[in-house]
Amino acid sequence: MGKEEKKGSSRRELIAVGSAFGLMGLAAAGTGGAIFKFMFPVVSYGVPQKFLVSLDDLPGVGDELIFEDQKTVLRRQSKTEIAAISLVCTHLGCTVNRVETGFLCPCHGSQYDSDGLVVGGPAPKTLHWLEIKTVPGNQIEIDTGSSLPENTFFAV
Repeated sequence: MGKEEKKGSSRRELIAVGSAFGLMGLAAAGTGGAIFKFMFPVVSYGVPQKFLVSLDDLPGVGDELIFEDQKTVLRRQSKTEIAAISLVCTHLGCTVNRVETGFLCPCHGSQYDSDGLVVGGPAPKTLHWLEIKTVPGNQIEIDTGSSLPENTFFAV
């Protein structure tokens, strides 16, 4: 008597074929997921570059108003003059804190006087003074993307 010839697949072949189809299915699912994710853009809405402040909300003469979300301080120099100074450190972009002597960067210790001039630390430039313009509706618009020379005041 000789060996009987087996008909069909062996168990080993069945596992190999099943594994191959399983891996192809995983690859297809991963590719499909990546394509699906690509179809919907990732959008993060940050703080707008320009923001409005009502003239009624301006600080008194010699006072300041800090806008933490916009990283800006609004200063009233006189009854008719205002200025805006960025609170973004010129060293590596950390947000500086208002202290009694001016501004202090908590990240690397840069120090600025009340006008944003560097008095210590690794900061290479003064804090940016920002552009302000009057807009309709009894408001001013502060542009945090602008950079002007120090002591640039605007009439209100």
